[in-house]
Amino acid sequence: MLILVLIAGGVLWFVLNGMPFINKLRANWEVQRLQAQWEKPYRQDTYGGKTPEETYDMFITALKNNDAELSSKYFRVDRQKEWLKTLNEYKNKNLLVVFSKELEEKKKSWSITSKSSEETVFTYDYVVRVPYIEKLPLGNGKFQDLTHPAGKFKADTIFNKNAFTNIWKIYVL
Repeated sequence: MLILVLIAGGVLWFVLNGMPFINKLRANWEVQRLQAQWEKPYRQDTYGGKTPEETYDMFITALKNNDAELSSKYFRVDRQKEWLKTLNEYKNKNLLVVFSKELEEKKKSWSITSKSSEETVFTYDYVVRVPYIEKLPLGNGKFQDLTHPAGKFKADTIFNKNAFTNIWKIYVL
């Protein structure tokens, strides 16, 4: 009888004290599993250069080769699907090579306006001589009208460094 009371007491103690500990271990394991799952595409991302300029040049080369899929891989992982849709729309309209030439011209007037170990911002000037409306593909057959008034403007191209692979990725184009 004493043994049954001791066993029952041990089980009760374990339920009251051990289960919260086990639940905490399980929750920590789940957090680590989810973190690893989230990090996986970033850790496996190998497309890009050792400098922002190198990544940009690789991107332009892929555009010149009419390769929308490869071109999209030079963007941050969280933006690649969105850019693949857009670049495929450009490809379907035979605009990738034209786009590459436009980007090469923009690079000629780049100046670094912000630089850190994780992000570099290049600013460039561009001129719109005749106002126009551009239909930007949003994917799924949807478009957005973008009005370009005449004038001189500034724009940024922003690169971020992938902390896991130390390669530079395009964030804003």
